[in-house]
Amino acid sequence: MSSTETKRSTETQHSTEKSFVITLGVLIGLSPLAVDLYLPSMPTIAQDLNASPAAVTQTLSVYLACFALPQLVFGPLSDAWGRRFSMFTGLGIFLLGSIACALASDITELILARGLQGIGSAAIIVTVPALVRDRYRNEEFARIMGIVMMVMAIAPLVAPLVGGFILTMSGWRANFVLLAVLAGLSLLLFRLQIGESLAKARRIPFRPATLLRNYGALVRHGRSLCFILCSGFAFGGMMSFLSASPFVYIELYGVSELKYGLLFACNILAMMAFTVVGNRFVRRTGSHRMLGLAMCVMLVATGVMFTLMLIGRPPLPVVVLSVMLFVGTNGVISANSMALVMARFAAISGSASAMAGSMRFGAGALAGVVVSILHDGTAWPMFAVMMGCGAGAIVFYLLGTLLSWRHTETGEWQPQGQ
Repeated sequence: MSSTETKRSTETQHSTEKSFVITLGVLIGLSPLAVDLYLPSMPTIAQDLNASPAAVTQTLSVYLACFALPQLVFGPLSDAWGRRFSMFTGLGIFLLGSIACALASDITELILARGLQGIGSAAIIVTVPALVRDRYRNEEFARIMGIVMMVMAIAPLVAPLVGGFILTMSGWRANFVLLAVLAGLSLLLFRLQIGESLAKARRIPFRPATLLRNYGALVRHGRSLCFILCSGFAFGGMMSFLSASPFVYIELYGVSELKYGLLFACNILAMMAFTVVGNRFVRRTGSHRMLGLAMCVMLVATGVMFTLMLIGRPPLPVVVLSVMLFVGTNGVISANSMALVMARFAAISGSASAMAGSMRFGAGALAGVVVSILHDGTAWPMFAVMMGCGAGAIVFYLLGTLLSWRHTETGEWQPQGQ
């Protein structure tokens, strides 16, 4: 092959990878949009639907709960029936849920519709890591997932700003109309850009016994379970911020909806910066060491949260900076913890992605519920839950590292009795 042909082939490969990553970033971005787009509207929704702040917060917690549990089913279904099935199903359900949210007449209907949105999001988000794992391995998986997470980060970067603008111009229901439109466009984009990546020869029949055996293998593998829980606790801390921040920033500190969007964007910029650095050095350091560096930053952020928890009303700039440290590491933690799990369980990547996602978002839902229960009109519940989640993430990272030192394994786990 001539140098010209080699260069052309390389350029084509880079172009294909770029298209693949951007498409997945758009698809996976629907979930953070569904979470963040309506955050500036939460106080308005409470007034419009005659609901308490705690009840409006439940729209986020129910979304996350319905987002977490169905992943345990959609992941194995993607291993059995292919990635297209789970993606098309998820986008269709998300579309219906978004329309139902826009038409909700009371807080109960909105909560139920948000649950439907969450179920659709579960199928979408659990399929993306499996699609990446079908094409990439180990550090390359972490690199590509890091890029996907960075592309995805654009969604929550602009979501509160767009949501605040839409709230001002058209009301809170228009946010859910926009989500319905984006779901329809994403369905078309996936059909045109992404092919089926799981060959029929590699598919695993969907049998309850096989499903339980595969999940049992994941649970019994202590190191992988620890890294999944590490990511879950870190995500739980971030979701506790998402649940409480509209009321802390807008009501407690008196910032406008637009300024809230700008402050929120600072966290996403921090996440993007950490992700860029992580992607640049992960090939050199490896996923385990990169995860350890992220946990060092998490340790600092957790210590700051503990200090803020003891202060009745800390200065807003200090709060913003401490949250940026905490939230910023989440992309690196998620990508590299999943890389460590997938390195062992590539044969059941859909199921592994499902368990990790279910635990991660289950932790997020639980953190949101705890924040709503502790709501007392101060910032204390948000700091306390974030500190607790950060401590949990650090503990499980250390346990996973200890198990890695004690047990050295080679090769991938293979499912038995298919």
